[in-house]
Amino acid sequence: MRTLRRLLYLICGLTDFAAFVVVFTVSREMAEEQTGPLMLGILGAGLSLSAAIASVVAGVSSQIIDHRRIFLSGAILIVLGIVGCAGLESGTLAFLASYWTVGIGLGFLYPPLIGWLNQGEDAHTNRRGVSRVLIIYCISWNMGMMCGQLTGGTLFGLGQVWAYSAALSIALLNLLLATYAASRVAIKSEPVAETTTDQQTRMELALAFKRLSWLANIGGMFGGSMVVHLLPDIAVKIGVQPDRHGSMLAGFRVVIISTYLVMHVLTFWHFSLSTAMVSQIVGAAGLVVIALAQSGGMLMIGLVMLGQLVGYNYFSGLYYSTAGSTNERRALAAGIHEATLAGGMALGTLVGGVLGSYVNARSPYWLAALCMFILIIVQTMAWRRWVLPLRRQTTIVDERVYSKG
Repeated sequence: MRTLRRLLYLICGLTDFAAFVVVFTVSREMAEEQTGPLMLGILGAGLSLSAAIASVVAGVSSQIIDHRRIFLSGAILIVLGIVGCAGLESGTLAFLASYWTVGIGLGFLYPPLIGWLNQGEDAHTNRRGVSRVLIIYCISWNMGMMCGQLTGGTLFGLGQVWAYSAALSIALLNLLLATYAASRVAIKSEPVAETTTDQQTRMELALAFKRLSWLANIGGMFGGSMVVHLLPDIAVKIGVQPDRHGSMLAGFRVVIISTYLVMHVLTFWHFSLSTAMVSQIVGAAGLVVIALAQSGGMLMIGLVMLGQLVGYNYFSGLYYSTAGSTNERRALAAGIHEATLAGGMALGTLVGGVLGSYVNARSPYWLAALCMFILIIVQTMAWRRWVLPLRRQTTIVDERVYSKG
C-alpha cells in the first residue's frame, strides 16, 4: 500500500503539472489577444463546470462500476485535451471543447485517486495518519500546479509550441504511470466498520462539518477561480510580464502549501467554526486588495491573503470528507468535495467574466468579496442547525470533537 500511495502522489503532481501548463498558456494567450474578461470567464467556467460534473459522475460511478476505468479515462482525456489545444486555432469552438476536455479528465481522475489514498484508514482513531496522507497528497498536486505555472510562464515567452510540448510529454508519462497504478488497485474496497458510540458521534460531527465545508468551497473558489482565469487581464493591464506573472502564481501556491503544513501540524482548527470564519474574512479582504491593486507587489499581497483561504478550505474539506464517510463512500465524498470547488470556480469565472466585460476588470473581485461575506452568514446559520444538536449530545469534550464557535 505504501508503494502504491507514493505512485499516486507522483501521479497527482504530474497531472496538475500538465494541466496547468495548458491553463496558463491558454489564458495568457487569449488575454494578450485582447479577447476580454467575458471570453476568459467563459473559458474558465467551461473548464471548471466540466470538472465539477465529471467529479460527481466519477464519485457516483465509482460505487457502481470499476473505478479503475474511470481513473484511466481521466488520464486519457487530459492527453486528448492537450493535443486539441495544441493543434487547433485558439478561440474556436473546437479549441474550447478541447480545453474543457482537460477539465473532464481532472474530474474523472481525482475522486477514485483520493478514495484509494485513504483506503483502510480510520480517520477517528488515526487522525495523524489520515492527516499525513492528506498533506502529502495536497503538497503533491500543488507542487505540480506551481511547477506547471512556472513552466508555462517561462516557455510561453519562447513560443506556445514549447509549452504544449512540455504539457503533452508529462501527460503521456502520467498516463503510463496511471495504467500501472490502476493494475495495483483492488476492484472493491473493504468497508471500515464503526463500532463504538464515540466513533459514531465523531462520524456525525464530521458529516456536519463536511457539509459546511462544501458551502465554504463554493464561496472560496468563487473568488479563487478569478486568480486562474481572470487575473491575466489585470496583470496585462498593469504591465506584469509573463515570467513574473507565473512567479506570482507560484508564490500563491507556496502560501497554499504552507497553510496545509500548518494545518497538518496543529489541530486547533478541527471542528472549529471560528477558525474557518477568520480564514474566510481574511480571504475576502485579499480580494479587495486585488481589486485595488495598481502594482505587482500589491497584487501579490492580495494573493497571499486569498491563498491561505484556498489552502484552508481545501485541506479541511478533504479531512471532513474522509472523517465523515465510510471507507466505501470516500470516492463519492471526494467527488462532491471536488465538484463544489469546481462549481464555485465555474460560477466565479462566468459571473466575473460578465462583470469584467460590462463593468470593469476589477468589479468581479468586489462581488466575490461580498458573496463570501454572505456565505459566512449562511454557514453560521447552518452550523447552528447541523452542529449544535450534536454538541448537546456528545460527551467527548476533552478531545475537542466539536467547536465552541
